[in-house]
Amino acid sequence: MFSVRVLQIVAGGFLVAGLAYGQAAEGAWQNLVMQGLYAASENNTAKAEQLLTKALHEAEHFGPTDVRVGTTQNSLGLVYKTGRRFPEAEASFRKALSILETAYGPESIDVGNVNFNIASVLLEQGKGEQALTYLRHCQSVYEHQLGGESLKTAAVLCMTGDVYRGMKNYKEAEPLLKRCAQIREAGGGMVNGDLGDAMHSLAIVYQMQGKYGLADPAFKLAEKIREKTQGIMSAGLADTLEAHAVMLKQMGRDPEAEKNLKLATVIRKRYPKK
Repeated sequence: MFSVRVLQIVAGGFLVAGLAYGQAAEGAWQNLVMQGLYAASENNTAKAEQLLTKALHEAEHFGPTDVRVGTTQNSLGLVYKTGRRFPEAEASFRKALSILETAYGPESIDVGNVNFNIASVLLEQGKGEQALTYLRHCQSVYEHQLGGESLKTAAVLCMTGDVYRGMKNYKEAEPLLKRCAQIREAGGGMVNGDLGDAMHSLAIVYQMQGKYGLADPAFKLAEKIREKTQGIMSAGLADTLEAHAVMLKQMGRDPEAEKNLKLATVIRKRYPKK
């Protein structure tokens, strides 16, 4: 028979070995995640996917619902999204959401971020109405945790506004896009690419409601911002010029419309519309 002291020594040995294994597994997981994120930052999505898949296998050693599994799934989802593999990205984000919601609670920033990620890939797949559920939850989290004037809150407002714009629900879209633009202007000034995006969307919403007096200056501001932030030959500027030209024709201002279309045509020769 083993004495009590021998049993204690043996048990202590197993504990030390277990801790050493746990530390090794943690280190291996962290190393793979960092390498994967670095590869992603270098736009090497194939390598990033390979490394993060290995990291996921390491994380699963801690259990299928461990937070490391959740955070790795979220990172893997972002890589799939960059590679435009939207169904795979959605599946990874949903797995991450299930784990992180249980671990951190539904009102945590991590959960808000994953809700935003799910909404973004649903939109890419043309599932705007489904995305609204995730955007509403994300907005609630960001406003509670970060405040109503945070840039992350603005991102949700703009995305939600664009969903309603796509659904032709301009009445719902307008206040969301206006608030988004106000936050972005306050947070980043007038020469701000994100503000340009918000103004472009808001101008279209004004136009579709027949509010030409509001739409015209909004289009002009979006054009100025996009020219400064993206360049005179950018596809984003061409988008705004073309949308503005449509409205100018509706207003009977054909010479101005033709001027916009002429510049947009030059840009499209280099950057054809997708």
